[in-house]
Amino acid sequence: MKTINVKSMIPSREECGCSLLHEKTLREVVIGRGVVDDLPGFLDILNVGKPIAVFYDKITFKVVGEKIIKLVNGLGFDVAEPTFREAEKKTILTKGIQTVIAVGGGTVIDVAKYAAYKHMASFITIPTTLSHDGIVSPIVSLFSESGRKSLVTKAPIFSLIDLDIVSTAPRILFSSGFGDLLAKVVSVKDWQLGRDEAGEEYCYTAEKYIMKAVETILDCLKAGQTKDYEKLAEALIYSGISMMIVGSSRPASGSEHLFSHYLDMYSPYRAPHGIQCALGTLPISLYHEMHNPNWWENPDYSWRRLKKYMEGAEIPLNLRQLGVPIEIAVRALVYSPDIRRDRITILHKRRPTEEEALQLLRETELA
Repeated sequence: MKTINVKSMIPSREECGCSLLHEKTLREVVIGRGVVDDLPGFLDILNVGKPIAVFYDKITFKVVGEKIIKLVNGLGFDVAEPTFREAEKKTILTKGIQTVIAVGGGTVIDVAKYAAYKHMASFITIPTTLSHDGIVSPIVSLFSESGRKSLVTKAPIFSLIDLDIVSTAPRILFSSGFGDLLAKVVSVKDWQLGRDEAGEEYCYTAEKYIMKAVETILDCLKAGQTKDYEKLAEALIYSGISMMIVGSSRPASGSEHLFSHYLDMYSPYRAPHGIQCALGTLPISLYHEMHNPNWWENPDYSWRRLKKYMEGAEIPLNLRQLGVPIEIAVRALVYSPDIRRDRITILHKRRPTEEEALQLLRETELA
């Protein structure tokens, strides 16, 4: 069993030298095999209040949700869809709840996170997959009537990652986790553009944790250890910590995430989030290399190396194979900056033409 004492890792704003939040909501993360059986003891140590609501979906209820309800004598709530409407509905149904436990993947965690935030309840995550970095982040990303929207809430106080549970998830979801992490190579450089072009506040502590996530996962891929679930979990946690530190998704979400959001809105088929971010990372990395003189000097971060690492992680890198029309991917590169006009990315600074976007997709062999 591995314990990450998060509160002791994060310096104050004064120590860091930035003016961002440096939240320390997340106290601890425990990673190990069979650790879910120890949940009641962890709750006693955390001294959380009752009643306890346990959020799950139909799949994660069978995986471990039903067991957790019994372990904590909790009230169960089935999450039906990844929307703010669903989150509001669950918030109403959980009035009076003191603690919320999310058992599942991105949809369950985000809906539960929203309800916990509204109730000012203690929030705990027990992921059933390692497909994304929202496990301990303060960000909620759900669909509204106008598309996917993000909201800053609060990070969980505790996360319990049982490797016996997450290792049973479909392989494509592990590939998604690797993809979400490799995408940070773009998101950090986009954030630096905001710093350099518009004087946006920047935090080197957050950057340290994002790059620690990237290097942790690159070490796994270089060694061919694509089933090192503990390292994948750690890397996703480091990325989530970076977002908690600054109180936004900025360190971990750049133009490659806008690309994914555009596919969510307009593609007839949606791949897992991290897969879509990986798809966006390749042409946008190439675009950075062409037009950003401050692009990484580390050869591991070139688009060609990133593609090899993605292939090692079994990330599908063909738009047609994933059911994404090429014309939609072209438009995603051109028009996704309109989704968030308040942030500067390479696509905001130098918006490509549709012809340039198509060439990027062809050169990276996505199309």
